[in-house]
Amino acid sequence: MEVDGWARAQALLEAWPDKPPRVVATGTARRLEDALAGLASGAAGHRDIAALTRQVLLEAQARGNSGHLTVPVHELFPTREDWAEAWCGSVPGSREGTLRVWARPWSPGQPEGLAAQAAEADLRQVHLGTNSPQRRSLAACDGDPFWVAALGDRYHQYLSTAQRQAARSVALAPPGSTTIVCLPTGHGKTDVALAPILLGGGVGVSVIVVPTVILAIDLERRIRALIGNRGRGSPSGRYAYAMSLDAEIKKRMADDVRTGSQRVVVSAPESVTRGLKKPLADAAAAGLLRYFVIDEAHLVEQWGNEFRPDFQVLSGQRHAWLSMAPKGTAPRTIAMSATLTEHQVITLRTLFGKPEPPQIVWGKQIRREPSYYVERFQEDNERTAAVLEAVTLLPRPLALYVSTREAATAWLRRLQEAGLRRVTRVTGDTSDDDRRTTVEGWGGPAAESAERGPTRFDIVVGTSAFGLGIDLPDVRTVVHACLPETVDRYYQEVGRGGRDGSPSLAYLAMARRDVRTAESLSQQAILRAETAWERWEGMFHSRLSEEEGIFRLDLDALPARKNTRTDAGRQWNVRALNLLTQAGLVELREAQEPQRRRDEPEASFQARHQDFKARLGSLVDVIPDGRVNSKADFIEQFDRTRNRILANQRAARERLYETLSGSRCIGDVLAEHYTVEGHATAPACRGCPHCRRSGVPEAGPEGFYQLGWDPIPGVARWPELYVDPLAGYRPPGQACLSIWWETDEERRELIPDLLARLCRLGMPMVGGPGLSAALAHSVQEAALPYPLVRDVDASLLLTHRPPVLWVTDRTDDAMAQEVHSRLTSPDILYLFHPRSLRHPERPDWRLADIHTASISVHTAGKAL
Repeated sequence: MEVDGWARAQALLEAWPDKPPRVVATGTARRLEDALAGLASGAAGHRDIAALTRQVLLEAQARGNSGHLTVPVHELFPTREDWAEAWCGSVPGSREGTLRVWARPWSPGQPEGLAAQAAEADLRQVHLGTNSPQRRSLAACDGDPFWVAALGDRYHQYLSTAQRQAARSVALAPPGSTTIVCLPTGHGKTDVALAPILLGGGVGVSVIVVPTVILAIDLERRIRALIGNRGRGSPSGRYAYAMSLDAEIKKRMADDVRTGSQRVVVSAPESVTRGLKKPLADAAAAGLLRYFVIDEAHLVEQWGNEFRPDFQVLSGQRHAWLSMAPKGTAPRTIAMSATLTEHQVITLRTLFGKPEPPQIVWGKQIRREPSYYVERFQEDNERTAAVLEAVTLLPRPLALYVSTREAATAWLRRLQEAGLRRVTRVTGDTSDDDRRTTVEGWGGPAAESAERGPTRFDIVVGTSAFGLGIDLPDVRTVVHACLPETVDRYYQEVGRGGRDGSPSLAYLAMARRDVRTAESLSQQAILRAETAWERWEGMFHSRLSEEEGIFRLDLDALPARKNTRTDAGRQWNVRALNLLTQAGLVELREAQEPQRRRDEPEASFQARHQDFKARLGSLVDVIPDGRVNSKADFIEQFDRTRNRILANQRAARERLYETLSGSRCIGDVLAEHYTVEGHATAPACRGCPHCRRSGVPEAGPEGFYQLGWDPIPGVARWPELYVDPLAGYRPPGQACLSIWWETDEERRELIPDLLARLCRLGMPMVGGPGLSAALAHSVQEAALPYPLVRDVDASLLLTHRPPVLWVTDRTDDAMAQEVHSRLTSPDILYLFHPRSLRHPERPDWRLADIHTASISVHTAGKAL
């Protein structure tokens, strides 16, 4: 049986070192059970036991149970002094060899007065967890037929209206298009991309680019679960392509990508631009590359300028895929993120916004789960003591962020020496296997597995390399023992907490010298204009060929003053080209295979072809702007771009200082930072230093200081959605085509087929009271792999300009007001209705008898 956490914890403590039978542990009690089991082996320490016991007590208090817990007196358990350090009172128990322990409230920084009351109320909500009235509650809405068909019956609803609008925009995107999707954490942006990828069967491959191996592995798990036994999967059973994979598996996956039998492949940008480069190009040329998805798309700008330039090299590959794909089969591009700034959107537009401008689906709102605490210290040792106390007293699971690998190692050792053994570290040099072990030991498998393995870690110490791709839903605390270099890094890392929608806490403790560290980390090594000119000259003057204004460059080419080729030199050339692309001085293209020239001997062509294959990784084609070879124009344009990037870096750093200063509400500062021209971001604040000074929110201890609007972006208006296959039956100026049935038999037999055929022809938006959920799903099955959108709330009928198919109820005689509104607009409407439907302005007449564009369902069927 399952009992509450307090009762379970008491049973565990009384039975230790044995386990009580027939009781299921969950939540913090589960972690306490695992810690107690690890005491004897040293996998857990006395401070782990104190911290978890305290958390159980505080969670019970938040639910109205102020009782104590009886704990053993044992050399492996905390002493009374240890319990006191954990802010727990203790007295001898009623039985010999026991203590009675209770928890006392504590908040970071020990606030006083009104701020203390607000902090206590805040911590109570964190300890309530999934039972907190502050827990995120999204307004779910009915899932479209394509959504359910692609993802399965569990996905009969969208998590939010914002997710619905994004999903519709992406599913309806035409070949060769680009959609930029910004959705808040928790609104399911990954499913938005997976739905059109997994819809229907047939041959074809899609590629999802992710920043970390852990995220690739996590996506592989989710894709495998979604596909299950439904439709085509992967011949190898693998979806994550990583450099560390066995060579035979990589070869098989590459072959499956080439032939389109690998339904989806997930990989880091370095693999896409190298190991998968040729297979993806072959798939594109055969019309088999369907979707190109960039997850965590803000990193294209954040990382692409510096230590992972492959993020921006992807632009050239995409251009090549578009140019080589047969007509109507060019891959659709989706760039997704939960956080995008103005500059990042500009970068995505520049790199991936051609040939047509991208559509933006903006559903951004500041996260409502975290509450923020900030403390400043003069010396490192003061900050160290404060962080150690916070890590002991704040709720688990907990992430502790630092800025360097050395600091991560030092903190791991420090925590272990203090008696916290359920802790590990993740930095840039952590292996893929160790990252996987960390996630699973931290509690990761719990989301999918019925038989969950034991937790091993309550705390992970990490640098900025830890976070992206880590999706443990119930992280309760994020601690920074550093000053992040930008507000973007800080907000991303704070976002590891509360991903299940429950309240979380973010505590930052900074020392004086952290400012220097943060500023040094924030100053990317961006090429100066003179150096970039030398790099460009070296590549351009040693170009390998020129055809129709496209120049083939060697990425290993050397500037005039260099005489040794190195991997670092190639990276600087790539960075130079990336910056030139942002400056509008060149357009990148993937190097294309050479074609045999007229009268060229076979041996000569084969030699050129073999040389191309051998050097493929170092070749790139560029289309230069006329200014690029004028040094004065080059330096002027390059400096303008470089200065803009540096200014954005400074602005992000200054915005961080403003965020942490306490002079304004953190929710307001973040909302301003993540607002893009024409696309506002909704603020939210559950608690921050500025707001807590005035006490609990006006709405009371369970309320928010501010809670912005729920985003409802529009569905992208793709020009290709203006399909009108029955236009010949409408006279000029008439936007509504009346399609009527005479009998119920005609309606049952003919309408579903007509809807499916129109959907396959490019009219996917269907609604009306005569279109039940069951009918819509049967139409979707007939229309696969084309997506069907069911307009259940008439929002598309009233606001969306592309054509809409609308089915009235079988007995309707009077026209609904929303249909009348569309009828009198210039937007195309195919209205399916019984012949008895009356004209809204001349109710004595049937619509079919006097409307100038009216045909029977039989006529419509024959015309199609």
